[in-house]
Amino acid sequence: MDIELYAPPAEPPRVPAALVSTALDDARQPAPALVHRTVARSVARGSEKTARLRLERLARVVMATDSRIADPAQVWAADWSAMPVEAFEAIDAGIARTWESSAATRNAMRDSVRAVVRESVKAGILTHDQATPMLSAMVPEKAPRDEEKQSRGHLPVPRIKDAFHELAHDRSLTARRDTALVALLLGAGLRRAEAVTIDLADLDDHHEFVTVHGKGGAVRDVPLAAAVRRALRAWLAVRGEGPGPLLTPVTRTKPRRPIFDRRLSTGTVAQVVARRFGEDVAPHDLRRTFTGNLLESGADLSSASKILGHVNPATTAGYDRRGRATRLADVERVTLPVEDVTDDG
Repeated sequence: MDIELYAPPAEPPRVPAALVSTALDDARQPAPALVHRTVARSVARGSEKTARLRLERLARVVMATDSRIADPAQVWAADWSAMPVEAFEAIDAGIARTWESSAATRNAMRDSVRAVVRESVKAGILTHDQATPMLSAMVPEKAPRDEEKQSRGHLPVPRIKDAFHELAHDRSLTARRDTALVALLLGAGLRRAEAVTIDLADLDDHHEFVTVHGKGGAVRDVPLAAAVRRALRAWLAVRGEGPGPLLTPVTRTKPRRPIFDRRLSTGTVAQVVARRFGEDVAPHDLRRTFTGNLLESGADLSSASKILGHVNPATTAGYDRRGRATRLADVERVTLPVEDVTDDG
């Protein structure tokens, strides 16, 4: 497959989800028939979501660079170890031309190509000497720091109080469940996928900790604040102590009852959050707000990272909404015995 910077398409190309699914299924077979091993290696590990994104982006960046290549399957079947450096340079230019508004997006697109090269080196398909010029042709950009970024997506206290006030005055079974859900997202920082996988057996006897199954199969114990425990107990009082998912759908017909053999879906979580807080609020905004509150309360970064399930504390630091004024106040508390210069003359 020859790739050149050629006749950009009018819009960034799209890749049908069905094609991505077919390619991923093939790539994860012992002997892929449709996807070249250089590409297959790049999606052999990690979550399905990450693998799908890599395949989709890999096809998109090539088709955006060279409009003569219109079939994603052609991109996935290509031997990337045989690509000349000029092809990688053309793709980098194509990415810059197509996604000119966001450095973060450009870097994500580059990484789909760089992952193929990196994994090919690990597999012994490429040597370090062969891979170095390929990777050098697609160096990630250093995005400018947005000092105000983390102030966005955090919910103000009055908005949170209003939501809980409305829930408290709603006597329905659904409201009790939604209160417990929101409390876990906003008061324990759970991801929505984590919240819906909790079983009643994951709570300890006093409801002070919950065992959470996070990303990559990692398991952690998350402490629950008193307010979260109250919300859970109010829900359990109407749900009952029967085994199964902690958060369940409820029947549509009256009298409404929990449906114990089904879990709440992540899509329903998004609907609940939008209904209780507004269409402009996503479930992850509640996790972001929890992290900001936790750090502002004085929690150290290491402890916060463990609660949130972040492997790298730098990820947790990215949620820190404290600005320049807070940092200045922090250093003002540091004492230094500097004496004023006196003029003896």
